[in-house]
Amino acid sequence: MNYEVDAAVFERFPGFRRAVVVARDLDNAREVPELEATLRGLEEALRSEPGDPLADPRLTAWMEAFRALELNPKKFPPSVVNLVKRVRGGKPLPFVNPLVALFNCASLEHRIPCGGDDLKVVTGNLALRFASGDETYRPLGQPEATEHPRPGEVVYLDTDSGEVFCRAWCWKNGDVSKILPATREVAINLDGMEPVSLPDLERAAQILAEQIQSLLGGRTEIHLLTPEQRSFEL
Repeated sequence: MNYEVDAAVFERFPGFRRAVVVARDLDNAREVPELEATLRGLEEALRSEPGDPLADPRLTAWMEAFRALELNPKKFPPSVVNLVKRVRGGKPLPFVNPLVALFNCASLEHRIPCGGDDLKVVTGNLALRFASGDETYRPLGQPEATEHPRPGEVVYLDTDSGEVFCRAWCWKNGDVSKILPATREVAINLDGMEPVSLPDLERAAQILAEQIQSLLGGRTEIHLLTPEQRSFEL
């Protein structure tokens, strides 16, 4: 299985980088009470921050990228922006399962989009590319509903089935590849846009990989995707 970021994405957004943590043989059904405590602590720290966290350059960079794609970030907020808004507004994030909690912790701590997909559903290759509009998307929690991304939207998808796992780059995950307690093999995406540097992104991925191994077991590997290295084999 190949994982690739299309060259056109890097050409359009030269400040973009992606780190991918691949985890296998993990146990996502474990009870990890300390993880929920960590999540709540990060939420409280965010609520206590002075000033406007949405003015953080790590977040405004994503909002600017969405505007460049003619996506209103108020209607289509990048996932990390949505998390920050929700927490800042006093709403705790749901503790869905340990892996999802780890993604949310990474997003809140590093202020970057972070999400993952169950690899068992992948039938072809994985790609981040501009959509043609023919791809299929099933919203999270609505497996019977079908949408199609608009042409030119950045999507993350299974190239064989045409199933979109995440719409609008890092806006909304799909239902097909959602993380469940039974999930044992995942690819986790951590996205950085300048001013987030490649070393910053790599460090965030290393921390996440270590947390997965410590809390959920299994094996992890990290891949960095850049204009010079756009793909890897899973």
